[in-house]
Amino acid sequence: MTTSSHPVVVGIVGKQPSVLGFAVGQARAARSSLWVVHSTGTPAQAGDFYGGLEVLEDLRRTGQAVLDDARRLMEEEAPDLEVEYVLTSEAPSHALLHAVPSASLLVLGADDVPWYDRLMRTRVAGHLALHAPCPVVVVPEQAYPWSRDGDVVVALDGDTSADGPLQLAFEEAHARDAALHILHATPPGTITSDADEIRANLAEVVAGWRSTFPDVIVLTAIATGDPKKAVAHATESAALVVVGRPHGHVVPFAVSRPLASDVLRRAHCPVAVVPPTYRCV
Repeated sequence: MTTSSHPVVVGIVGKQPSVLGFAVGQARAARSSLWVVHSTGTPAQAGDFYGGLEVLEDLRRTGQAVLDDARRLMEEEAPDLEVEYVLTSEAPSHALLHAVPSASLLVLGADDVPWYDRLMRTRVAGHLALHAPCPVVVVPEQAYPWSRDGDVVVALDGDTSADGPLQLAFEEAHARDAALHILHATPPGTITSDADEIRANLAEVVAGWRSTFPDVIVLTAIATGDPKKAVAHATESAALVVVGRPHGHVVPFAVSRPLASDVLRRAHCPVAVVPPTYRCV
């Protein structure tokens, strides 16, 4: 298999078969290699304090064991895939940012906090989702690996750029032979004339993408009143939810637009955060 020069990068913190399974599916679909990265990095002050106690060496051994577990899983589940394993002592956010300049996708999993809290409040995932040059997908760990079956949902809020999210959403729907659900949130109380204008503008934007991906079945909806119900219903059987990256002038995720925040909290499937400048590589 001829592989792309743009690998899928996955950052793991332990045994995460769902995260690895999702990354394998993406790498196969993109005909690319897979980089599995584990960081043993600690904050500078903590590293200085504990270095003399040989804790750092213990972290290295533990990190190597994590990668060895991942290697065994890959040899069983994806022996045909080209995989590179990276163990680094850099801080996680720095290590992954260094790994992704040429990546097509960065995949992350949940650690010791809920996956949406990783996105909304912790430094590593929040920093990567705002600054990685490629889309970032966070995969909640489940008892079984994620399937590529199911529809793709893209949530638009009128505040973040729609170009990047729509590009990725159409690509994923095309690759998965899945339907694409496009949800656009409008504030409660939007008057009929404004809602009609939003609907017309959305139809015009989507028409261009339909011509590029004529095989993708597209379902559009304007979520008025309570967008939470529309989002929850659309994501019940989704394989992937796509949202736009918040603009840099907002506080990361915690005060981002209501629909994006709601998707991150309520979706029970992988969520892709896409930069506005994303284009197919």
